[in-house]
Amino acid sequence: MTKDTKITLLGTGTCQIQTKRMASSILLESDGLRVVFDFGRGVTQRLLEIGLRQDDITHIILSHFHPDHISDLIPFLQAAVWSKTDPRKEDLNIYGPSGVKNKIMRLINAFEPGEITSEGFNLNIHEITDKAFKIESQEFQFLELPHPNCHGLKFKANGKTLTFSSDSKFSQALINIVKGADLAIVNCGHINDKDIVELAVLTEAKEIVYSHLYRELDGDRLNALAKKEGYNGRLIAGEDLVSFSI
Repeated sequence: MTKDTKITLLGTGTCQIQTKRMASSILLESDGLRVVFDFGRGVTQRLLEIGLRQDDITHIILSHFHPDHISDLIPFLQAAVWSKTDPRKEDLNIYGPSGVKNKIMRLINAFEPGEITSEGFNLNIHEITDKAFKIESQEFQFLELPHPNCHGLKFKANGKTLTFSSDSKFSQALINIVKGADLAIVNCGHINDKDIVELAVLTEAKEIVYSHLYRELDGDRLNALAKKEGYNGRLIAGEDLVSFSI
């Protein structure tokens, strides 16, 4: 792995079942660190499609506990225990907001012992209690959004500011997360076209990738509207397995 930072959209969809969009997930690869942000339906398949195995994924951050952001944890953990071609050997760390340990343990306890846990690796669950936290040497801000117990990430890599929002209405909290970003991945399932344009203008983020889509958006129209309002950056349609290098 190079020391460049790479962002891959593993899932740009929602709870809707679609062939070309899996549910919410983003892969961050930076200076030897891999982190998956959210783990919705189909993410396990997407990881396989880009050539990553069980032990390549050791850190997962959950923004909140909606099914379309966590549901593929079960098949991923079951495969970790029972796969004949790719059993897990490395410990897995899961990070999330208040209540994450209770939520994950309730999922695990819904199954018989040994179905999705194993003595072959440890499952470490970390509750994020401060706005700032670290995974290895990478520092993150875990910032609250106006959706029940929902959070986004803001961090620096290679001198650039990156942000991943999660579910949110148009709000000052969302503006604050995106503001000044070089690259922002924004969940747009709960905001309309006018909000997307206003967010671009107010934050002046250089590139905004709109994701978590219930509907297809007209990118040319959005860029034209934003430019008319004075936005000098770029709005980009998120698609599964598209990557951005920083």
